[in-house]
Parts: sequence; structure tokens; C-alpha cells
Amino acid sequence: MTTDTLTDFQLGDIPDLSDVQDTVSSPFSDGWYEATILAKREFTDQQGNERVFESGDEPAQRSGRNIRLQMAIKRQSDGKALNTSYLLNYQPEDLTAETVKAVLAHKEKVKEGEQWGPLFRSFMTLQRLGKLQKIAGIRQFQRNGNGGLDLHTVYGKTAYVKLVDDDRNPKYKMIKDISADRPKQVL
Repeated sequence: MTTDTLTDFQLGDIPDLSDVQDTVSSPFSDGWYEATILAKREFTDQQGNERVFESGDEPAQRSGRNIRLQMAIKRQSDGKALNTSYLLNYQPEDLTAETVKAVLAHKEKVKEGEQWGPLFRSFMTLQRLGKLQKIAGIRQFQRNGNGGLDLHTVYGKTAYVKLVDDDRNPKYKMIKDISADRPKQVL
């Protein structure tokens, strides 16, 4: 086409293009997302089976106890939802006054260069439970009468979760960290 032909060509009204969209949404990236902690999640799977996943604190299969929290994650950019769970394993002895006192005392030694050693697992557990208490807005969890913690105070609360590739299957995401405080960038 020459420039003469272009000037002679008349464009009609441009039609509404809002229905021409990419229908495939992008997968969740690694990063921080806003989530709601649910008491339970109910849905129908692809085979038509009713599925129910409940939050709670139950005995672990091998040792200790498992806190499993059902999470409804919503991406800020497009509102896409992702449902997953957060798992925290702990030993009941981590919650004794003696263990807490030992962890706090050793924390000061670690600041001076000493290694955590056998208290590291207890430290990580107490740190994670402390984050859950902050999300719940309480000073301490109560017992549930079943040997575990009563988690009703966290249900319905907003938390921020850090998603990363699941180390067992990179097609899926897992929660690596959880926080009551909003990170600088929430996806």
C-alpha cells in the first residue's frame, strides 16, 4: 500500500473489545498473599465428590501434634483464589515453661555467635506459634480438651502467607511463612 492509499482508507467505528480477553489466568508466583484462615473448606471435586477439609490440632502420625489450618488465598491483581492448608508440627514439650525459658535464654547466646543446637526445633516452633497468636490477637492459646490447642481464635482472621514451590511437587505451592503484619509487597 502506498501512503496515498492509506489516506483514502476510512476506518469505521472501533468495536467493543472488552470480551476479547485471555481466559487462562497466570499461576500464582512465589511471594506474599493475603489469606483468610477458615475453620473448614467444603467443595465438590472434579469427580463430583463432596470434600471437606477442617482446621484443627490433632496427634501427628509419627510424633508430636499437627496444627493444620485451611487457608483461602486471594490474589490482589485479579482476585483469583487459591485454597490450601498450612501445617505446623510441634512437640507438647515445646510448650512447657522450662523449654520456653531455655529458648529465651539461649536466644541471647545465639546473638553472641553460639549455635542453636538441639533447641533450634523448639525455637522455630515457638516462633511460628507466636505468629499464630499474633494473628489471633491473643496472648496465649488455650487447650482444646483433646491434648492440643484451641484454634477457634484464628478462624476468620486475615493473615499474610508466603507461597513458594512445593518441595515435593513444583506444580503446586506451599506456605513457607505466615505473618500478621502486611508485607511491603502483597501479590
